[in-house]
Amino acid sequence: MKLSFAFLTTVAVIVGLQQPTHAQSITQWNGSASITFAGTSTLHDWSGSVKAQPFITSVGMSDAAKPSSIKARVEVKAAEMDTKESKRDENMRKALRASDHPLVVGDIDTQFSHLTPGIGATPQVLPFNLVIMGKSQSSVATISNWKQKGDSASFEMDFDVSMKTYSIRVPSVMLVIRVGDVVKVHAKVTLEKVNA
Repeated sequence: MKLSFAFLTTVAVIVGLQQPTHAQSITQWNGSASITFAGTSTLHDWSGSVKAQPFITSVGMSDAAKPSSIKARVEVKAAEMDTKESKRDENMRKALRASDHPLVVGDIDTQFSHLTPGIGATPQVLPFNLVIMGKSQSSVATISNWKQKGDSASFEMDFDVSMKTYSIRVPSVMLVIRVGDVVKVHAKVTLEKVNA
């Protein structure tokens, strides 16, 4: 006896509906970040600071109430980057073409397991895409000082930025003083859970 295709399809759908589903819940966290950056030149080292714009981090939670994914978009206004030296700040903003590209953006969209490649559950690295002057590059930050208590979490992260990779051109001063290619970035991040 032949069973009709429609009957088989109906049975398959019913069986599928009876299977347990593994829905992922999402928690929202308000985020803030204080950022410092430091570079070198043939004359002397230099550094600066900036605060990220307030941001939201979405954390996917598994059925076992463990983090499974993380997503956030962190924006920094290039015009707010401050080295405490007005002429240097002016040159930096020109090099970043801040009028055309006002934001430096970090896009995070990864599985939580990618944060913990070693032994244990404490995050160690953070893969993300960094966008400078409209150019996006993959990067990985090292995480340290991870702390979580209740609805609050904090950590620090470090990564390097190559100006050459982003086509950032800083003019030499008097044809002698040159700025080093690598800028070291350090961020202190705080997350506060949004209670529904």
